[in-house]
Amino acid sequence: MGYCKFLTVILLLFPLLQFSYLTKAQTEDPRAETVVVCYYGSWATYRPSIAQFEVEYINSSLCTHIVYSFMGLEDGVIVSLDPYNDYEENWGKGSLTRFANFAKTNGLKAILAIGGWNEGSVKYSQMAATEAGRTTFANSVVTFVQKYNFDGLDIDWEYPTQRGGTPEDKETFWLLLETLSDKLHAEGLMLTVAVCADPDIAEEAYDFRKVAQYADYISIMSFDYHTATSDNVTGLNSPLHALPGENRNDAKLNVEYSVNQWLSGGVPAGKLIMGIPLYGRTYILADPKDHGLGAPINDSGIAGPYTKEPGFLSYYEICMETKWNVERNDDGYIYAYYDNNWVSYDDVTTVITKAQFVKEKGLAGTMMWALESEDFRNMCGEGAYPLLTATNKVLGRL
Repeated sequence: MGYCKFLTVILLLFPLLQFSYLTKAQTEDPRAETVVVCYYGSWATYRPSIAQFEVEYINSSLCTHIVYSFMGLEDGVIVSLDPYNDYEENWGKGSLTRFANFAKTNGLKAILAIGGWNEGSVKYSQMAATEAGRTTFANSVVTFVQKYNFDGLDIDWEYPTQRGGTPEDKETFWLLLETLSDKLHAEGLMLTVAVCADPDIAEEAYDFRKVAQYADYISIMSFDYHTATSDNVTGLNSPLHALPGENRNDAKLNVEYSVNQWLSGGVPAGKLIMGIPLYGRTYILADPKDHGLGAPINDSGIAGPYTKEPGFLSYYEICMETKWNVERNDDGYIYAYYDNNWVSYDDVTTVITKAQFVKEKGLAGTMMWALESEDFRNMCGEGAYPLLTATNKVLGRL
C-alpha cells in the first residue's frame, strides 16, 4: 500500500477511532452488573482498638465500587478535609493513594465522595448558582480525581434547597451534574450521586429525570427515616415497607416508597441503587416498660464505646451487647431494647429481605453505609462482614 493511500485510510478511520476512545466510559455500560457500592468513612482510621478501620481492611470480594468519604468544598474547588490522613506529604498517612491502589489491585472502582452532612448545603448552593462556579468546580474535580488515580466522583450534597440552600438549587443541581458529566465522561470517569430518601425533601431538591440523565448511578440514602433528633417516639431507622396503622406522613417514610418515587419520576431501575445501613439508631425510653414501636423517648441513645456518637451504634457495637431483647415481625423489621435503651437496626435477616427487594425491582444494586460499621472483625461469631456477605449472596455475587 502506497504511503498516500495508507495515510488516506488512517485519516478516514481516525474520527471513528477517536470517537470510540473518547466515549469508552459511555459505550461500556457501567450498569451491566449488579453493583455493591461500599462507602468508607476515612475518619475510622482514628477510632480506638477494635474499631480502627484502615483502607486495607476492606474485603474486596464484597464490593464492586468503594467510595472514599469525604472531600470538602473551599473557595469553589474540591479540597481535602483531613490532609494528614489523605495525603502522603509531611509524613501523612497517604490514604487517598492507598485507597485507589487497593481498588486497582483488586479490580474495583474507586470513587471519591464530596460533601456529607457536616459539610452542609450553603457553599454548594453558592458554587452551583453560576455557570462559572460550576465550571471552576468541575475542572478542579477532574484534576483532583486524576491526580489520585480515582475512577470518578460521588456528589453527596446534603441537600439542594435545604439547610440554607435556595429553591433555585433544584435546577442548579442538575446543571452542576451536566457540567460534571461532560468533563468527567470525556476523561472516561464516572459520576454518581447520593440523594435524600425523605420523599418531601426529594421532591423539592431533585429533578428526577435530569439527575438520571447525567449521573451514572443514583444511590438513595434509604436510612435515618426516624431518629431521636427528628421524632419524639421510637421509630425504625430503615423500614422496607410502610407499617399497618401508620399515618399518612409516616407511611411515606420507608425504603419502598423512596424507591418507587424515583422510579415513577422517570429514573431507570438500572441506574438506581438502594441504601442499606450497617448501623442502628438509638433512643432513651421515657418509660423502660413502654418499649414498642412508637414509645415515648427522652433523648438520643448513649454513645457507643467505639463510635462515640449519641443516637448511633455500629452493627458490631449492637451485636456485641448481650443484654438486648430482640423483636422482629414478618414485615421485615427488627428492633431491640434493654432497660431504657432502644435501637432500630438491620441484621442478616433484614438485609436478605432488602437484597431480594432489589432483585425484584430490577435495581442496579445496593449501597452500604458504611464499611467501618460492619462487624468486620467477626466480634459476634457470624463471620466477618455478615451483612455484606448476606447481601452479596442474594445478589448472586458469592
